[in-house]
Amino acid sequence: MKFLTQKSTAFLLLVLSAATGLLLLTFSHNLMYYWLFGLGFGIILQRSHVCFVSAASDPILSQSTDQFRSILIAILIASFGISAIKYLSGGMYDTLGVAAVSIPLVLGAFIFGIGMELAGCCCSGMFIRMGEGYSVHFITFIFVVLGYTLGNTHYDQLWAPLVQQSPSIFFPERFGWGLGVGIHIAILMTFYIIAVKRDTQPAANENTAYLKGAICLGILSVIHIILLKSQWSVSGAFYWIEGCTKNLFTGTIKDFLNCKASIEVAAGSNLRNLGLLVGSLISVLFSSQFNFRKIHSRQQVIKSVIGGSLMGYGACIAGGCNITAFFMATASLSLSGWVFMIALFGGAFVGIKLLYKFV
Repeated sequence: MKFLTQKSTAFLLLVLSAATGLLLLTFSHNLMYYWLFGLGFGIILQRSHVCFVSAASDPILSQSTDQFRSILIAILIASFGISAIKYLSGGMYDTLGVAAVSIPLVLGAFIFGIGMELAGCCCSGMFIRMGEGYSVHFITFIFVVLGYTLGNTHYDQLWAPLVQQSPSIFFPERFGWGLGVGIHIAILMTFYIIAVKRDTQPAANENTAYLKGAICLGILSVIHIILLKSQWSVSGAFYWIEGCTKNLFTGTIKDFLNCKASIEVAAGSNLRNLGLLVGSLISVLFSSQFNFRKIHSRQQVIKSVIGGSLMGYGACIAGGCNITAFFMATASLSLSGWVFMIALFGGAFVGIKLLYKFV
């Protein structure tokens, strides 16, 4: 930084990122795709400032629903593309992004909502903030993984049976494609109208940056499915970190990663998250707004530790975070996504109250 301007550093990072993509291509097309999607999502989220934490907290704190409405628009755009993919696949992708409406889903989303308000970020936002220079979120990341690991220690015994006993509701499968898509759009529009009426501004107009970000987010999520045959995920990478670390120390790492597909998904999902961070860093450097932010208080660390742990645990038992279990699930026409959202917002409300009471 001393000898290079921020924009020059950004350009250098962009070149290095392109070289990294070419290097990954020598191993696998998919590894390159994971990396490029991470960069793309990171740049979009940082540039547009679309934020899932603000989407949940702004309606409570400032009666502003710009962020929430932008995410609903992103879901709508992604759902059109994903619906087309599922319809044309002849049932091959019907279950993609569809989860059971279960007690662990609701409880996990609620816990996750509390955690993200305490930590000041969600799982995707954590990497974006790290790229912007917020050093405290490196601590958040560590405790998100630890919280996820804690949840995984008893998931099969405590939570998995409850998930297996619960229904998975994919709207087109339950009601047919016409009515199913109609129900999904009706739910989305209902929340959108409520959000518009909730907004205290005389005329609730979309923030241009949020709107552009939402459109790009929706489109890139669809392209992700087309190229990788899987949905965008952030918390899924924590499973591989936890599993690889545990099996490394027990000497069973080869059994855990017993096929090329597992190795590719394990590496790819973490490359995608690293790409989020690097993409955010490139974006903020191009804007000449990067600033390394030191940890300024013990209280900040405590919130990061508790919030990160709750996010990790909640994401584990719910089967995903704000991206997998909310954004991608709703766009995949799964009822579970809307249930997760309501529980997430409930947890966010409690998290805000806790911040006001103890901070």
